[in-house]
Amino acid sequence: MIAKISATENLGGALGYNFKKVEHNEASVLCVNDLRKAFDGTYRMDKVLGDMQALIPEKCRTKKMVFHCSLNPHPDEKLSDELLTQIAKEYMEALGYGKQPYIVFKHNDIAREHIHIVSLRVDSKGRKINDKFEGRRSKRITDALEKKYNLLPSTKVTDKSLQEISKLDMAKGNIKEQVASIARSVLEHYRFCSLGELNAILRKYNLAVEEVKTEFRGKKYDGLDYVPSDDKGNKVSTPINASDIGRGMGYTAVQNRMQKSKQELKPLIPSLRGRVLEVMRSSPQTKEKLCDRLADQGLRVLIRKNDFGRIYGITFVDDEAGVALNGSRLGKGYSANVFNTYFSNPTNNPFLDETLYGNPSLRSEQSDVALPMQPNTEESDNIVDELIEELVGGFLHPRATMIGKRRLGNASSEERIRLNSDEVNDKQLYPNND
Repeated sequence: MIAKISATENLGGALGYNFKKVEHNEASVLCVNDLRKAFDGTYRMDKVLGDMQALIPEKCRTKKMVFHCSLNPHPDEKLSDELLTQIAKEYMEALGYGKQPYIVFKHNDIAREHIHIVSLRVDSKGRKINDKFEGRRSKRITDALEKKYNLLPSTKVTDKSLQEISKLDMAKGNIKEQVASIARSVLEHYRFCSLGELNAILRKYNLAVEEVKTEFRGKKYDGLDYVPSDDKGNKVSTPINASDIGRGMGYTAVQNRMQKSKQELKPLIPSLRGRVLEVMRSSPQTKEKLCDRLADQGLRVLIRKNDFGRIYGITFVDDEAGVALNGSRLGKGYSANVFNTYFSNPTNNPFLDETLYGNPSLRSEQSDVALPMQPNTEESDNIVDELIEELVGGFLHPRATMIGKRRLGNASSEERIRLNSDEVNDKQLYPNND
């Protein structure tokens, strides 16, 4: 059983995410602790939120006072609601949250049934629940529950390798070995369709990848360099060619992974798009707020800006599911240009326009139909088209597309690397425009 714990200050967001699943018949309430039902005998978002807020002291020093956890049994396990309820109660008791107000949801929106638990990290007097070594304690508890109830171990090889992987640490030495370990684990676990999306994944591990063009005896070759970086994405060491770190991580392997990912990602797009839309409809006023609220949804976001501060690229990453998608791949209404326009004037939120983005009360499948901005995913798989579309928000004259492609075709090797890495701005594609 895999447990994923997060701490947030957004109680409404954590509850809203789960109750929206309930409204869409994608989840159900399994049990609660120290929370009351509504008059109709059901648990409602407004009632649960009010009860939990009332238990938070006005003067509380703990900023992230909300506990949000998902418990994921092995995909082959089909556990009864009674057993899932018992597991949730024992888990919360062992972790120190047994006397806290909490609510347990069972999710059935994907093939692997799992539960989500929302609780408070502070007691009625504002004292913080002990969270020291919480991750380690949680792992010991889930291991014990697996043994007690004779459950299948749910830690797959790919999941284990991903959990054990660490950021690249230059001080440790053995740089090639570290790079090889990171690259191998990432390529096994994640799905992506461009180098820009792959770089958004690798950023977490202080690594980047660049495409290189070489020529030997009159024959041209495509290759990849892996580039060690710091926490801010700055290069800190000489690039390492993929051929120097082992098989299965070079240009051909990455291209094959991209091609395979195209079909695998299609059914996952509506769910991820729905989570992004939910966050944007909360009108985050800053990029920092956007990152925090997406984190509550289990998403990491990488925003790329040019020297003038303009957003030219945005990528959303679900590390648990192993998914990375550029905004334009979710739909033209989610391109970098739309986010750039929004953060230029957050008071004018286009995501609230139901004629463009659908009714939030409808299920994601229905919203997809109502969203005229949604493009065919295959149309965004070409890296050049995707890049240009990011820049102009999808409202593109055919001649502009031709100019952009000609620009890439005539580029030097260095320029081509920059373009393929999504590091481009309007001036580079349209140098004659003022």
